[in-house]
Amino acid sequence: MTAATASILRPVLRLLLPVLLALCAAILPARAEYWTIASEDHFPPYNYSFNGTRTGIDTEIVVALLKELSITPVHRPLSWTEVVRSMDENTADVGFQFIASPSRFAQYNMIGPFRTGTTVFMVRKDSPIAFERLEDLTPYRIGVVDGFAYAPDFDAATYLEKVPSSSNVVNFRRLILGRVDVIVGDLHVLNHMAKQDGRLKDVRVLPKPLGLIPRYIAMPKARKEKAERLQAAFVKLRDNGTITRILDSWLAE
Repeated sequence: MTAATASILRPVLRLLLPVLLALCAAILPARAEYWTIASEDHFPPYNYSFNGTRTGIDTEIVVALLKELSITPVHRPLSWTEVVRSMDENTADVGFQFIASPSRFAQYNMIGPFRTGTTVFMVRKDSPIAFERLEDLTPYRIGVVDGFAYAPDFDAATYLEKVPSSSNVVNFRRLILGRVDVIVGDLHVLNHMAKQDGRLKDVRVLPKPLGLIPRYIAMPKARKEKAERLQAAFVKLRDNGTITRILDSWLAE
């Protein structure tokens, strides 16, 4: 190639190079992005496994947020204490579903709230227990799940006899067997367990709830850039009604 030819081609190549790069980007597949998602193994109807697939209300919401970002979720079903540890030790991208507190906002990037849960007390059908204030429960053994936060005033009530267990399933069975007098938890979770065990007629939910508790998605502080992306996706799906539609499709029954 002569110097004259090169001098003619050089500006042409400069013009064509951006076009060629754009064509290559369009033709080559984008590199897939995967995020690890930590959630409690069995917390129906919010997150659980069915036929080998992770499903549930909150799982569907989180998957919808990741789909908005073109991210593939890699689910890690864990115990709740392990979910919390995965956030503390920065070993997962996302954990759910967390109750807000000043310490958690200090520890994690908190996205949401993406829904509000109703926390209630459940007793056996023939139980005389009534609840208007927490002091009413002083004489009773209250089943709780180890590591769970329920409501600030209840969590701080050291005068109550709280009997820890490893899961809501254990809690519910202890109630049926009379090993605790009352259990505390999310309304839909407790009702789901009672229906699943065929014991709905044997229990009742106390009329006054402990509280309406907003639920959040957590991400480790070290993953700030990812958290900003997920927060933007949350705002979009909240504002366009997607999250409400998911909630209604599960809870309208």
